[in-house]
Amino acid sequence: MPAHRDRGPDPVTVLAVDDDPTALVMMEGLLARLGYDVVTATGGQEALALLKQRPVSAILLDREMPGMNGVDTVRAIKTDPALASIPIVMVTGSNDPDQVREGIEAGVFYYLEKPADAQLLASVLSAALRQATERSALSQTEPSTRGFDLTDSVRFRFRSIADATALAGFVANYFPDPDRVLEGVAALLFNAVEHGLCRIGFEAKGKALRDGTLDAEISRRLKALPAEAIATAAVARREGGVLLAVSDPGPGFDWRAYVDLDITRSGASHGRGIMRARTMCFDELRYGKAGNQVVGVVREREDFEW
Repeated sequence: MPAHRDRGPDPVTVLAVDDDPTALVMMEGLLARLGYDVVTATGGQEALALLKQRPVSAILLDREMPGMNGVDTVRAIKTDPALASIPIVMVTGSNDPDQVREGIEAGVFYYLEKPADAQLLASVLSAALRQATERSALSQTEPSTRGFDLTDSVRFRFRSIADATALAGFVANYFPDPDRVLEGVAALLFNAVEHGLCRIGFEAKGKALRDGTLDAEISRRLKALPAEAIATAAVARREGGVLLAVSDPGPGFDWRAYVDLDITRSGASHGRGIMRARTMCFDELRYGKAGNQVVGVVREREDFEW
């Protein structure tokens, strides 16, 4: 029986999926204690059928299930345009890097080991829902495409998360498949604000996400910056490909630690935007030595080189 707890006029509903009845009851109880409305399914096919009947805000999904396993379920969800934007947190008893990588590349937002820690689950779900909200805001930008067809290159300046959100949806339309690159474009722009302009590192961002203070911290740091402190984004199109270059005035960071999956961060509530941008959104992602300049490339021809 679904557990319900009133979170205001728009309760957040989480779908919990696990073939183990005991694990499912524990998962349902934990989610209910965190304040979520909960619906449950005992397998991938049942979950897909339920998703077509009622909306949910997030999915907590077991990996190892008979029949349609967790990864197959993720792939089925991501191929349905009506469901593809729902954030999925996968839980598993294994921390095998190849399995974690397979899940993330299939479209999993976050990956947790069983048994899920309540505090970490709360943080991860909060971050997943935040990211889904950001993506929804990004998708609202639907300008006429006529101007994009007439543009070879263009340069933008931005300073805030609001700027980056508005700009990401706009910039994505310069690419042949805007939906494919949208998340990657947003990740690069958000990083320029959070890490470049505001100098918020990995640990500090994690703490702010746990405390629910990230927006306030970004606002505080931006107010302390001089007016001329900005980040820039440039889009250039040539026959055979499109390039996005993002620069910020920050000191940079060790980008090498984030372009591939790091199993030690697989359960963290953030830190995978760059990896997802490289593997899912762009054909190539190049960082400058310091890390405060990055270029994302999408090829329309195999032999395209910038």
